[in-house]
Amino acid sequence: MVCEKAVEVFTVISPIGEMIMKICPQGLHSLSQSDYICDTNFHPQERQDVVLIGKESGNDKVQKHVEDCIDWLNVYFTNVRHVGCMYMPEICVAREMGSFKERVWIALAKNIGPGQIVSYGELAKMVNSPGAAQAVGNAMATNPLQILVPCHRVIHSDGSLGQYARGKKNSVKNWLLEHEGLRVFNNKVAT
Repeated sequence: MVCEKAVEVFTVISPIGEMIMKICPQGLHSLSQSDYICDTNFHPQERQDVVLIGKESGNDKVQKHVEDCIDWLNVYFTNVRHVGCMYMPEICVAREMGSFKERVWIALAKNIGPGQIVSYGELAKMVNSPGAAQAVGNAMATNPLQILVPCHRVIHSDGSLGQYARGKKNSVKNWLLEHEGLRVFNNKVAT
């Protein structure tokens, strides 16, 4: 599916800082933290609601997708265990349809819930590509849907966390995992 509609950009404030949503009438194209957030300036605000900063969309369909995404994120940040009971926001990532990356993203989002982790190799096996751990790593590095496709739950087979956002946001990965009930110690998930 090729999206022929104009994509609008929205900013929300969240417990992990500013997040950018790109949305068209068909759905969400991307969700990510603002680029300026990194390990040196990451200061989570656990009690912060997810709220839109700035304008609403003049398009009712786009605005509905914005509200659905905000609602989903608010549940994730306030009661993560119930996020699995909610419908995912409508997603429109047309350029990757049918690709290895899409298969990896779908497998991760469907099979690895809050408080669970998976290794790159295990995720490769889930998509019938044993030995493709490095390709899974590439799929995680290009994931356009932070938190919705929970690449923060993917770790190395030895339990180490790896490089989140190419190593610029490792503290964000730690925080997300701990928010979901896991313990992180010395850059590894504690067992």
